[in-house]
Amino acid sequence: MSRRRWAVLLGLGGALAAPVAATAYYGEGATIVSASLERGEQGDDASQFAAVASGGRHVVFQTRARNFFADDDPDPPGQYRVGGLFRRDLQTGALTLVADGDFRDEGSNDLLARGAQNPSVSADGRYVAFSTAQKLLPADTNGNIDVYVRDMAVPTRDAGAFELVSAKSGGSVPATYAPRDPSFSGRDPGSEVSRGAAISADGAKVVFRTIEQASDLPAEPGTTTPGNQVFVRDRTARTTTLVTRTTGSGQPASGAQGPAGISGDGSTVVWTGRNAPAQTRFIGGENTDPDAFFYLWRRVADGPTAPTRRITGVSDPDDPACPPGAQVAFDQSSTGPCYGPLTEPDALRANINSLLPAMDFSGRKVAFLTGSGPRPDASTGPGLDLFTTDMSPGLTRKASTRELTREGVIGDAEASSPIESLTMSSDGRRLALTTTRTTFVSSALRFTGQRRPAATVRDLYVVDLPSRTIERATRAYTGGDTDGDVFNDPTLSSDGGRIGFVSIAGNLFFGDANERSDAFSVLRQPEPAPEPRQPPPAPAPGANREEDLGTGETPELDVGVRRRRDGNV
Repeated sequence: MSRRRWAVLLGLGGALAAPVAATAYYGEGATIVSASLERGEQGDDASQFAAVASGGRHVVFQTRARNFFADDDPDPPGQYRVGGLFRRDLQTGALTLVADGDFRDEGSNDLLARGAQNPSVSADGRYVAFSTAQKLLPADTNGNIDVYVRDMAVPTRDAGAFELVSAKSGGSVPATYAPRDPSFSGRDPGSEVSRGAAISADGAKVVFRTIEQASDLPAEPGTTTPGNQVFVRDRTARTTTLVTRTTGSGQPASGAQGPAGISGDGSTVVWTGRNAPAQTRFIGGENTDPDAFFYLWRRVADGPTAPTRRITGVSDPDDPACPPGAQVAFDQSSTGPCYGPLTEPDALRANINSLLPAMDFSGRKVAFLTGSGPRPDASTGPGLDLFTTDMSPGLTRKASTRELTREGVIGDAEASSPIESLTMSSDGRRLALTTTRTTFVSSALRFTGQRRPAATVRDLYVVDLPSRTIERATRAYTGGDTDGDVFNDPTLSSDGGRIGFVSIAGNLFFGDANERSDAFSVLRQPEPAPEPRQPPPAPAPGANREEDLGTGETPELDVGVRRRRDGNV
């Protein structure tokens, strides 16, 4: 099958280079990332995800497009590649292959090997973590999906370009997985990473989880470790550490059936999973169903005895006033030392199975979504809303949790559509989220900029925590509303100034012609400098100020009112 060309875009070069107008903090349109500057082409197929490096210079995107491969990099005989992972340098415009996508048979179209997916990128853009079933190293002899890191300082086809991450502790021997019956040819489950959240800022640590099959990780003689575990790989020390541990014995706890992420400094892991009662303290009277999903957090830098903690919930085991062995009747409105910040457990009202809390660089500040309302207010609806908390020592869950959004009247799509995904800048200042909601009824955040008139399209919003403002970050290049959804899971640079995302919208820049979802970035405009104060007028020659004030006339004070671009007066 020949590689297709997709000649498009009379205005592609201009769309990539044109400055963005400074309307509010996010201007009109966006910069397309999934395009070839050299050929003046957009992708000939859809892009699915964009991971911006926290340094802000690079964006790694996942795509099915086949027209980004170099001319001297042909498909293997009898096979063809379905896209892959590519890195865009936003300063130079260079587009570089990270790893190949799916390999398929040219005649039958059958999948031969699942390709690279779910990228995360280090702060400087050099290291990219991802999963693939392709054997990128001779030592990788299993037929399972494994986790790799690509070193972008080494050419793609050269030795040293790839490093196996899902490997046994103490070396680079690949993990072995129990056989699956029946086998999924070319894509047997093994290990997986969560996109945009799996690698530390320096690229030294990667968090991954095993899927359903038992394995010999971290360093077992056989495949005796049950599946659904979270591990951290230290690439420098070549160690693989179990994160999901039972209290007391430290044995593998399993239950990690949702995503997992690592903080920028590599110290902390957060994940969504089951079997929480075996891993952390529950208070007497709580529901200890092992199948319930919870948000779990562990500071792995503190060693093997570091406790697993819940970031939120109906109880507050972090409160020292809640005694060991306490028995509590957990209703929705009671308060006291053992009661937590929520009226109900994390996942009772809304599904959180595929959601991942977001962390700052240190892992201490955390943002999360839940359908449970803030205690003691049981009147909130079941839609997902946004909260923040602080996991620093000495803080209880009640004292550190803040509600930022609240669902409006059920059935009112503008006010009650759920928040669908979020991420946090590593400095902890900004959050990016996706939702079709257009009206934010909670007084915790002040809306700035332009609202979409109806809840018809999923938009990208940015929350600035210090100023308690929320702003829509995606608008058409003409200044109007975009005509297609933003995909979930945007990513942020370290200060939240640059956002990477994917959208199906066709009017984010002039000349979009491929009718496919594309990867984009938007850049926050600088905050306007304070306007200089005008000096008071000089007194008239010979005037005596004291005599003027003593005439008995009321002095006049001139006041000027100006509105800044962010809406403040």
